[in-house]
Amino acid sequence: MIRDPMNLGAIIRSAYYFGVDRIVTVNENTCPLTPVVSKASSGAMELVEVYQTKDSISFLKEMNHSGWEIVGTSAIDSFDENVTNDSSIIRLGEFEWQKKTVIMIGNEGMGLSVEHRKLCHKILTVSPGRNLHPKMQSLNVGVATGVILQDASNQLKKLK
Repeated sequence: MIRDPMNLGAIIRSAYYFGVDRIVTVNENTCPLTPVVSKASSGAMELVEVYQTKDSISFLKEMNHSGWEIVGTSAIDSFDENVTNDSSIIRLGEFEWQKKTVIMIGNEGMGLSVEHRKLCHKILTVSPGRNLHPKMQSLNVGVATGVILQDASNQLKKLK
């Protein structure tokens, strides 16, 4: 659901760097895999398996049925009580990466849809290091994804 080719490239590069096995994008409302994305990924797009799906909801349900944990991401101030309950919202440093996990990254403007959030076992947030200005309440999606993947990589290295 990432629309900006530079953000998608940065996410692919970070995913490769931190050891992600595969990336799945949605055909609709997502930037296509173009030479701009490849350049932004510094060539990582050619090194990591990138798949596309037409139906992300069915894909996520299938992954859940196969035993994968479904984890969404959200800016810290964008919670909706009608979509998630307090127990499903967790700060990144508190989450334990113990099983195969699908990480859903929402788009740059709207985040994850209500339908996608309802499929998540947990919603991760990246905590800021200070009180934030009201007009700057989140990280760039590529940066946030890199932070999340580094946390996962660090925890998984300790398990080996």
